[in-house]
Amino acid sequence: MTFVTFHMTLLLAVLAPVVEGQQQARYTEVPRDTTVVEGENVTLNCSVENITNDTSVKWFGPPNYHFRTEGRNSGHPRYTIVGDPSEDEFNLHITSVSKADGGQFRCWVREVRGDPAEATLTVKDRVTSAVSNVHAFSSKCLIILQCFVLKFL
Repeated sequence: MTFVTFHMTLLLAVLAPVVEGQQQARYTEVPRDTTVVEGENVTLNCSVENITNDTSVKWFGPPNYHFRTEGRNSGHPRYTIVGDPSEDEFNLHITSVSKADGGQFRCWVREVRGDPAEATLTVKDRVTSAVSNVHAFSSKCLIILQCFVLKFL
């Protein structure tokens, strides 16, 4: 019995690093801090390699890392997962970004060791501008007045 236990322990010790090295999931692309104007669309990238069919890629976001997606499914109409499934891309696409979307996002895979894949989404106010030039002529000088009008939507 000791002989069998010793060989089994030795076999597991030799094979464990090989199996673990082949199966260990890791991020190949992580989301980056991004600034977007309110009302525009944005995509936060996240790619993971060495995942299995049982692996779940999840996105969490504001407020307070609220659950947003799992796998390629989202319960939110403005949040979708895009990217090439064969390349293990799980990019979070947000349409018509609102101020409430601003904050910390996390792409999370339980099997990945180390730091989580996080990024901050900053949402800027939407601004429109108009420029008007007024020219005044006299016999001795030319006066140009330029007026900028900024309006927050």
